[in-house]
Amino acid sequence: MKFVKVNRAVLRVLQAQGYNVLVSPVDIQDPQNITWKAMTVTDVDSWIRSLYCGHKSTGRPNILVIDYVLANISEKYLSGSVFIESDMVH
Repeated sequence: MKFVKVNRAVLRVLQAQGYNVLVSPVDIQDPQNITWKAMTVTDVDSWIRSLYCGHKSTGRPNILVIDYVLANISEKYLSGSVFIESDMVH
């Protein structure tokens, strides 16, 4: 178990392992040093809607959808580290 820098290669490995989102705590003090946790969500759109609709919670996590990032976001805009449990990611 370790933290690794978020980049496209790491996201592809996480995606191959079945993860489809990264989440981080609500308050981010340093946007370049975000700590992410990989998660698997059955229906990403419904899950995100459930966080924003019908709840009076102000503590919603920051969300990175792996499929979307791989299709639309340049490597230079990725930041932070993700906690992984596998040695498959370096």
